[in-house]
Order: sequence, then structure tokens, then C-alpha cells
Amino acid sequence: MKGKGPLLGTAGEKVLMSGNEAVARGCLEAGVSVVTAYPGTPATNVVEALGEVAPDLGFWAEFSVNEAVAIEVAAGAAFSGVRAMMATKMLGVNLIADALTVVTVTGVRAGLVIVTADDPQQFSSQNAEDTRFYGMLAKAPVLEPADGQEAKDMAKYAFELSEQLELPVFLRITPRICHSSFPVELGELTKPKRDGKFVKDKKRFVMISTYSRPRQKLLREKMEKAKLINDQNRWNRIVDFQNGKQFPKGAVFNTFGIIASGLTYPYVEEVVEVLGLSARVLKLATTFPMPENLIGSFIRELDQVMIVEEGDNVTEMQVRALAQHRRLTARIIGKDDNILPWSGELNPDIVGDALGKVFGKKFREELTEPYVEAEKLIQPRIPALCAGCPHRASYFAIKEAIRKKGKGGSVMGDRGCYNQGAYEPLEGMDTCICMGASIAMASGVFHSGSSEPSLAVIGDGTFYHAGIPSLLNAVHNRSNITVLIFDNSITAMTGHQVNPGSGQNLMGRPAPFTNLKKVVEALGVEHVRVINSFDTKALVAAVMEEVDYDGPSVLISRSPCALVVERNLRKRKLKMPVAVVDVDKCTGCKVCMKKIGCPAFGWSQDPKPHMEVLSHCNGCGLCMQTCPFNAISIPGKKEGVLGMTIRKEVPK
Repeated sequence: MKGKGPLLGTAGEKVLMSGNEAVARGCLEAGVSVVTAYPGTPATNVVEALGEVAPDLGFWAEFSVNEAVAIEVAAGAAFSGVRAMMATKMLGVNLIADALTVVTVTGVRAGLVIVTADDPQQFSSQNAEDTRFYGMLAKAPVLEPADGQEAKDMAKYAFELSEQLELPVFLRITPRICHSSFPVELGELTKPKRDGKFVKDKKRFVMISTYSRPRQKLLREKMEKAKLINDQNRWNRIVDFQNGKQFPKGAVFNTFGIIASGLTYPYVEEVVEVLGLSARVLKLATTFPMPENLIGSFIRELDQVMIVEEGDNVTEMQVRALAQHRRLTARIIGKDDNILPWSGELNPDIVGDALGKVFGKKFREELTEPYVEAEKLIQPRIPALCAGCPHRASYFAIKEAIRKKGKGGSVMGDRGCYNQGAYEPLEGMDTCICMGASIAMASGVFHSGSSEPSLAVIGDGTFYHAGIPSLLNAVHNRSNITVLIFDNSITAMTGHQVNPGSGQNLMGRPAPFTNLKKVVEALGVEHVRVINSFDTKALVAAVMEEVDYDGPSVLISRSPCALVVERNLRKRKLKMPVAVVDVDKCTGCKVCMKKIGCPAFGWSQDPKPHMEVLSHCNGCGLCMQTCPFNAISIPGKKEGVLGMTIRKEVPK
């Protein structure tokens, strides 16, 4: 069966799988029927894994055009009585908030689980927001697994809890859960239910104010019920340590307590054992709503309690409030006391330093020291667009056009792998805020009265996700802006996931190719052109013309992702073309390096200083167009725009 691997192993089998795969397996064991997502690291692989097996197991899986659509599709399924899961990174939770805060009021008829992957270290994110606040805002329970086994088991349990409360439930994970590998014992797979039926109930599902108002009391009652359920949650447990050794609960008496949630519990356990500490530890898996009776009884006989959590002080804030409300005298310490850092990931060293401060001991984690030393040996490098990336050609053309025009100008950026074009030498974008912001911000620059050209760059996947309303707004308000859509017909940054322009869906089935040019024209844009990304002369000329146009104009810079080109060439057993440098013609001026900075560039002193091309060149030909001395060529190819030739030969 396609994609079998550990995901479709037999019950009772113990396999090694990533946390994302474990969550996916948990959904299969729950009998999930509808799965939706928009790609976003570190959550992408959850739904990607499910998409591979969906056709064989008989459930529906899709990458929706954005997170708002994804949660609405999942909610529609849950309203119809079948289990549904939606996955997103924490930034996507911002988009689902509108629907989420109403779906908790209506409630669901079958389990609705939202897998949210927070990114506290900001490995691939603009911020480090903590989605537990959204659980509190929407009144949706939040579960946090501490390892891969819990990730699988909690994913399955989340559907049960959702149905028990008739509420959507968050399963919050972080990169160390998502991408680490764990031994996981598998349970039984459950056949998905695909006989959904939406039963009308306007007082429940038509959320106009007169129907919504009476349901607020019901939602509050559900929260109180959830607290009692969480008091008995099997993943919430209390462990006593005496001189670093575990004892059964009640066998020893400690006055210092620790509350650790999610992945921080293994860190605490390790540090307590290494330092030989005596402490009572509450492993907390239900971070909202808090199991108030459990926590209250836990801290009642303690003098001091440290809260260890990744992200904001969500648990700490709630525990402080609970202690005050119940007149408990234990001192609560944590982020508010600057004992633990407010930002970034936690790890055993950080937790060890924090507990070391409290107990006056020095924590030394010998296991991590070799990795720390190895990191010192790794040479830092600036993130770069891949060799042969069409976005490099697009940025080069934009920069050349602005330079030649001599009017200055700003380039509003967006979210995607083209973000790497912000670095030297391209420096191709001036802002990066959120998905779809580039076009609206360019409009804002124009309407501010700026006399300089206002441009926006946005990828095709991002345009489908959030750029369409902004472009429609620009047309409606006659914004004099130039929009460049970088069209590589795939969502490349998160690992080449499909989008409406890819020609297939998540499950590998053929899907209509969205005609991007027609979409733009349908929005009312009168000036639309499609130009090959590597035809830099045409792209430079087009940008120069369009910045003078009175009104919004769009240039679609089109060429497939370089990695897709390489992959297709390998499949067809075709040799990758590589540029060569004529040492006699090369003057060592470094114009190519200074203008486009391709990672396939090297430098040689033999027999004289000159640029050399490294083996990972894919023959896009951009460097040929930048060399003032025609010192670069690609053997066997006469065309100056080689990238266009390659991309005509290789299907998308």
C-alpha cells in the first residue's frame, strides 16, 4: 500500500516515527474522515503523511487554499457527524480565529481536532505567538503531549474529548515534538465514517445574535465540565523525587514543586535526576482549561512552585490566579521572576540553569556539550535562494529596472521561500509581515502620497492564500502599484506542496490547473503579462513600463522551482547542464557575485583570480546575462536565456 511505512503498521507493533507521524497515526486510530490544512512548518508533515494514505483508507484529505478555508471545511464535516482534523502552524491560528470563536459557541456533532504547531524559537516564523491564548479566547480545550507516544494517544483522545464536550479541541505541539523521532506503540486503526449528514438546527448553527446569546451560558458550562474532566486526565500525573530518585506519590514529602507542561516535563525529569533534587513534579498535559482541583491540591502543602513552560506565561498566569482565588500561600515562580527566559525554546540546559539558581547548584549536561562544541565548528551562513531559483532572476530584474528608472521605489514583500531574497546581494524586498500583506501594503505606500514607485512581490501559493482580496482592493481603489507574482506552480518553501496551480490535489488526484492570468484579469486588472523569469531583458523592460502605468498592473514571473526541474531531469535520466567560466575572459570583477550571489559560485586563484562554477549549478543561465565580459557559457546551449529552454523541456 502506498506510503505504508510506520504510519500503517499493525496494532501492538512498536515503531520509530516522528511526532508529526505519530499525530497522523493517532488520527487514523480515531477514524478521522476529513483532514484539512494549509502547509506551514513545523506542522506540514502531519497532513502530508495522511494525504498519502487517504485514497487507500477511504477518507478525504486536502491542502486548502488557506487556513480559514481549512477550518471551515473541517467544521462543516464535524457538523455533519464525521470526525475531522485541521492542522496548522501557530500563525495560521490567526486566520482560523473568526470561525473558531463561533464554532465553540455552536458546538460540534463529531470530533473536531485542531493540531497547532507553535514555533517558539522562530525557526521559520515571523513571531513566536503562543496558541494557548487562542484556546482561552475561544474556550477550546488545549492538550499538550510530552513525547511521540503521547502525541499519538492524545490525538486519538482529542476526538473523544471533543465529542464529550461538543467542542473543538487543540492539540498543541512544538518543533521538538514535530521533528524528533520516538518509539511509538501502535493501536488499532479505525475505519473512517463517510456517511455524514447535516441535520438542520437553526438555533444552534445560525449564529445571529438572538440565537448566539443563549448559547454563551452553555459554553461556560462546558468549560466547567472540561475542568472536571481534566482533573482525571490520565496524562496529568504527580511524581515525587527524593535526591533525584523517583518515589510513588505520597511516599516522600517535598515542599518544593514544579509544574511542567508538554515537552518541558522530560527536561525537568532529566535535570532533577542529574542534580539530585528533591521536588514534587506535576506533569501537566491539559493546559486549558486548568484542572483546578488537581492543581489546587498539588500546591496546597508546598512552599514554592516553579512553572516550566515553553512560550508565554500561560500556565503561570492561571496558576497564580488559582492560588490567589483559593488563598493558597505557596510562592509561584517562573517567567515573571525572570528565572526562565521569556522567548525561545527551552532545553535541559536552560531548565537546569533555572533550577540550579533556586537550589544553588550548577547543572552540567554532559550529553549536550559535544553538540555545543560541534556548533562552534559550523561556519554560519546566510540563508540563500537555491542555485537556479527563478526568484533570484525576478529580483535581479526588479532591481535592475528600479536602478535604470532612477525614481527610487519600495518593494513590499510577502511570505514564501522568496523571503531569502531579502539578503545581500539581492536585497529584493523591503517588508515581510504576513501572508498576502505585500499588495495591500504597496497600496498603502501609494495612498500615503509617496512619489516613488510602489511595487509588491508575492508567490503564486501566497496569492491564492491571501493575495486575491488585496489585489481586488487595489483595483477598486485605483492603487497605482506594480505587482509581481512569482509563479513556480507549487508551494515550495514548506516542501513542494500542491496549490491550485499545481494540477493535482494532496491525494495525488488530477485537479484543474488554475489559470493565474485569468484570475488576475477577472479581478479587474487591465495590464497583465506573463514573462519567463529567466528572460531578464523582457522582465526588466516590463517592470520599467508598468511602474509608469496609472493604476494597478500585474507581471506574472513564471518558471518552475529549481528543485523540481532537477528532480524531473533525474527522473528522465538527463544530465544537469552546468555553466563554465572562460578563465581568459574572466577579469575577476565579481559583478556576477555582487549582483546575484548564486550559491553555485566559487572563487579560484588558479591560474589567476577568477569566478568558478560549482557542481550544484543547474544551468539556469542567469549568470550569463550578468557577466559584462561574456565569460560564462553553458556548453551545448546557444540561447542566452537557458532557464526558459530547460523549463520548456521539463513538465511541471
